[in-house]
Amino acid sequence: MLGGAIIAIVAVLIAATLARYDIIDKLAGFAPFYITVNPARALAIIGLIGLAFAFWRKTGNIAKLALGFALSSALLIAQYTMLILPAGKVPPIHDITTDLNELPQFTTLDVAPVSTGPFTQEEWRAYHEEAYGDIRPEVIDKPPVEVLANARALAETRGWEIAAADPEAGTLEATATAGYVRFYDDVIVEVTPVDDGSTRVDMRSVSRVGVSDVGYNAARIRAFLKDLRGMG
Repeated sequence: MLGGAIIAIVAVLIAATLARYDIIDKLAGFAPFYITVNPARALAIIGLIGLAFAFWRKTGNIAKLALGFALSSALLIAQYTMLILPAGKVPPIHDITTDLNELPQFTTLDVAPVSTGPFTQEEWRAYHEEAYGDIRPEVIDKPPVEVLANARALAETRGWEIAAADPEAGTLEATATAGYVRFYDDVIVEVTPVDDGSTRVDMRSVSRVGVSDVGYNAARIRAFLKDLRGMG
């Protein structure tokens, strides 16, 4: 059992690290973390039973059994806290925006007009409206040029790779990363002047691969707009 737990953890760490540095495909690097859920669960159960039996009979290598149980449980806890539980709280979509009627469109980065995954656009929209109704355009009492400059500065402090910044068009395109594997997500910020001199800010964040983003894109938009609004 200890050997199985060690093999599973090593496989997960090696694959994820190779994917992090783009030595292998992102999804290929993430796959061991997902497919070892059931083996980790089985190993944890076997380890617990083995420990109970060893204590009861006062035989066996208790230390070895305890280590195997601890390692398999640690892997299982990581899988539940980082993947299974978060995924169960959000819809299986990965294109999140502040404007469902007129999605901000990328012109530099190669991103589809809308990325609905395996769903129809109507299904994707229904998922989005139900889960992310709070994600709306932000109105900031500053001119568009200043807001866009602040958006760029904020993106740079977050370590995003700036692909394009066009003050005339009022858009900023960048690539962010998510998780240890560093999945690539493309982001666009769009500023539009409002009659009273303020600026409407729209945003869209799209994962390049996968079906569910486990809530990363929505969290990114919420945090970014909150920080942008608070900039002096």
